Amino acid sequence: MKDALQELLPLIPLDRLKFLTSLPKQLLYYETIQEELPKDWLEKPTLIIIVDEEEWIKLNDKEVANQLIQDPNLIAVIIGLETEVPLQEDNVHLYRSCQLPIVQVADPSSLHIFEQKSKPVYSQISNELAGIMNEGFTAIATELAKGLETPFLYLDENNHLFWQTGTETELREANRWLNTHFRELEGMKESYEGQIHDGFELYPIHIAGVVSQGILASAKLVDWQKRMVDKLIGLMALLLQTEGMFRQQQQQLQEHFVYDLLYHKFESQKVMIKQAKAWDWNLEIPHHLLLVHVKVTDELMDNMDWLDEMVLFIEEKKSHMEERLIVLPFEDQIVVLLEDGQSCTISERNRHVRTVAEQIEKELSNQWPNCQFLIGIGKWYKNTTFLNKSYQEANQALKFGQAWFENRNIFHINDLGALRLLIHIHQEILLDYSEDYLSVLLESDRESGTELIHTLKVYIQHQGVINDVADALFIHPNTLRNRIKKIEDMTGINVQDPEEFMNLMVAVKILSFLNL
Repeated sequence: MKDALQELLPLIPLDRLKFLTSLPKQLLYYETIQEELPKDWLEKPTLIIIVDEEEWIKLNDKEVANQLIQDPNLIAVIIGLETEVPLQEDNVHLYRSCQLPIVQVADPSSLHIFEQKSKPVYSQISNELAGIMNEGFTAIATELAKGLETPFLYLDENNHLFWQTGTETELREANRWLNTHFRELEGMKESYEGQIHDGFELYPIHIAGVVSQGILASAKLVDWQKRMVDKLIGLMALLLQTEGMFRQQQQQLQEHFVYDLLYHKFESQKVMIKQAKAWDWNLEIPHHLLLVHVKVTDELMDNMDWLDEMVLFIEEKKSHMEERLIVLPFEDQIVVLLEDGQSCTISERNRHVRTVAEQIEKELSNQWPNCQFLIGIGKWYKNTTFLNKSYQEANQALKFGQAWFENRNIFHINDLGALRLLIHIHQEILLDYSEDYLSVLLESDRESGTELIHTLKVYIQHQGVINDVADALFIHPNTLRNRIKKIEDMTGINVQDPEEFMNLMVAVKILSFLNL
């Protein structure tokens, strides 16, 4: 019983096939197999399978080459070696011009497929998929294009050329056809049933039951060649689908990891560092944590991907900033981890992270001028398992900063001063302390419409400089002095007494904090 070479090759994983020369369209039948290059003329149609390195080296010998191309019973040469086979270019050209098929099967275990007494075993899809993922679709498609003597043009969902492979002449002709038939392509995708379209065929790639992409190939392919292309298309569809599922799974895993990173303290820094490496994050090195809050316009809210677009924008800009950043979306905000393992003082470190925050705020504001960007910065910790603490601090700095520092967009946890200590005290205790000093002022503002609390807040913000405070309140300095005197009379506190004024200042800050 005779076997056809071209009908057996599809049983071998595509990533294991290298076509040193192309295969003819007509089926090549062989009756015998031998593992050495013939010294004399072959008596029967024979397939040469080379598994010895010394044998394939002979393919570079001119005399051997001349004998092989003239032997009518030599069907093809299969090289069953995993390592690269460097044939001399002039000999390859000779074999190619004389149409002697030479194929490398970089998987010796697949060679049994060519044995006449062995029943072919189809390769497992999982192995095929692993192969195309390891080698890459473009590398495998390039090899197959050489073997089938056809160009491949990869078209995206909009029928735009995404990638191509083939000889210069083939590609020139294919691109000319593509330009001519561009408007017809969508219909070809939807109604494709193997029809021939004036020299080229479109092979649609079905992903999750939807035709979205496609590969353009020669319409002159015969049945066995089309089966090879169909196999490539099927694997590509699986790859796209699998990669989509893989990306979705990776995204879910990343979201869980980030949630744990920001809300819980990892018991083991070693485990945390190992998990982070799945996304190429080096958490062995300490990081600052910056939390970007976006006040989005109604127009931008209509774009469901606005947050992802901003994250991608920062990713693109970070190379110009010459900083190592990890940027990710989290609960409608953007978390930025800034690597900082250098030896420096606390003030130098704080200045550096503020500078980076200013760069990020400036870039975002330039890109989205109608949005407001506010950035909270947590404390720097040498141990990255405390990033959850830094995240909470960045949140508090962001919330308190908006209420207290009205003309600023960047707030460091250190800006809170003593309030950093008060964050962890029960709110009822803080409320009692604040009301002890401010209840009479609050009652006056509520019942009489005075603005004593706001006046006191601005007075504190401007360190008690009368002219600055008056300008900020848009009132005359004497009007301000009268208000301050009224505040002193109502509270019994002398604002010129440092200790008494400090208590009053803390009470006002606590009130602002509680009102967030």
